[in-house]
Amino acid sequence: MTQIPFLEFKDVSKTFRLTKGRSFTAVDHVSLEISKGEIFGIIGTTGAGKSTLLRFPNLLERPDHGRIFLEGTDITDLKGKNLRLHRQKIGMVFQQFNLASSRTVFDNVAFPLKAAGFSKAEIAVRVRELLNLVEIPEKENVYPAQLSGGQKQRVGIARALANHPELLLCDEPTSALDPETTRSILKLLKQIREKLSITMLIVTHEMEVVRELCDRTAIMEKGKIVESDRTDSFFANPKSEAAKKIIGSNGNGKFFASDPSRATTGDSIL
Repeated sequence: MTQIPFLEFKDVSKTFRLTKGRSFTAVDHVSLEISKGEIFGIIGTTGAGKSTLLRFPNLLERPDHGRIFLEGTDITDLKGKNLRLHRQKIGMVFQQFNLASSRTVFDNVAFPLKAAGFSKAEIAVRVRELLNLVEIPEKENVYPAQLSGGQKQRVGIARALANHPELLLCDEPTSALDPETTRSILKLLKQIREKLSITMLIVTHEMEVVRELCDRTAIMEKGKIVESDRTDSFFANPKSEAAKKIIGSNGNGKFFASDPSRATTGDSIL
């Protein structure tokens, strides 16, 4: 019997309407299957569509065409209560951390638990459990402005894990961090996968992230998946011209600048 993919994108597309009658196709007929417990990486330039694709599983963006399945269930059109319950199964880690500056570390991590209706006692236990997991238990009463970038991302990861999600979506989780801090966050994500057996989908422009963390890697270019393979095979024997160019010239670091000043109108929305 064929195993049902944990997460499946089936011929999904998304076009954004811009000004003056223009449009930009961010995701162009993408089909992809991700297995339960897998860490799957998507790399590509700014504007390739990877961040738009990442926002499909929790329906922060909805495809114009195609379907999305989670454990065999079509989630594409979920609304209302069913959508809220679905989103509790999915955590999201952001590039710029997205922490509330007026809330302590404890309250930032507690926020999704309060929204889900947990009691104060349950919240206190869970928040401290999570802060221990991300190795910053001493920071619970500190505000984000008093934290380093790496500590802020640890808070973001703890918050994303608050409701025991089955899927963790990571949008450029290390691009705002220095190399040493990046390595510590990658180590933490590995530990989380080992402890929680959680499935992760990560988009990045950093080669180190996919090389060190991901079981499989896909490359996006102009909204399309141009290559997808096991990460070791991807680096050892790239097949697409895009992958050959990346690995052949800049395989050891950040291969695409993410400077907003270089983004086009279309890039800036991805």
